[in-house]
Amino acid sequence: MKILSYLSGLVLVTFAVTASAHAHLEKSSPAVGSIVPTSPAQVILDFSEAVRLTALSITKGDEPKQNLKRLPTTVAQQITVALPPLTPGTYALNWRVLSDDGHVMSGTLHFTLIPERAPAPPVEPPAQH
Repeated sequence: MKILSYLSGLVLVTFAVTASAHAHLEKSSPAVGSIVPTSPAQVILDFSEAVRLTALSITKGDEPKQNLKRLPTTVAQQITVALPPLTPGTYALNWRVLSDDGHVMSGTLHFTLIPERAPAPPVEPPAQH
């Protein structure tokens, strides 16, 4: 019974080490869950290791998915891709990458574009006669 417990523990540790070895998104700009005041010109994805971006699309609400073009073809830890002009709303940016070890990872980051309102002009007090 002790051997079975030992082997089970060894398998779990091996699985945990292997699972954590895959690339993952560490940070992004726009940040996950952020509210941005202006349409971002680009998205920056920072991964835990060098990857090759194989797909990137953006969706606003229930609108159709828009595949982003001109993806970088190089392997890098930080990937930058130009975004089209965006209108106010909530967006989902779907990415898929291939790591050096051949594993495919994908994910979605959400952000919301809410433009800042210009301050209202000051109200003039009524003229006194």
